[in-house]
Amino acid sequence: MSLLETIPETIPETVPDKIVKINNFKDGCEKSITFKIRIDEIRTMRNKLLKDSDYYLLPDISIEENRLKEIKEYRQQLREFMNKLMNDEMTCNIFDDDFEQKYLKQKSQ
Repeated sequence: MSLLETIPETIPETVPDKIVKINNFKDGCEKSITFKIRIDEIRTMRNKLLKDSDYYLLPDISIEENRLKEIKEYRQQLREFMNKLMNDEMTCNIFDDDFEQKYLKQKSQ
């Protein structure tokens, strides 16, 4: 059997018949379930990081003023992150395996 004989004559049904052009993140979420799922995963990561840092804001926790300020700024950046992403105010690869480390983790000082 030659190689040409193994190539199907028609495209299998699992291959989409058209390519969807995505212009921005909002457009991606409307047109692609994969995009929407990934955005939801990123939002979940962001929410977990906010929750994990809640502890530092409790009134009975002793923390240096500078460190508290850093944590508050970081939390504000996390809260703004999704809006910036969805409004195309930032550029990043949402499918990057190291997304959380690159874009959501607090920079150590």
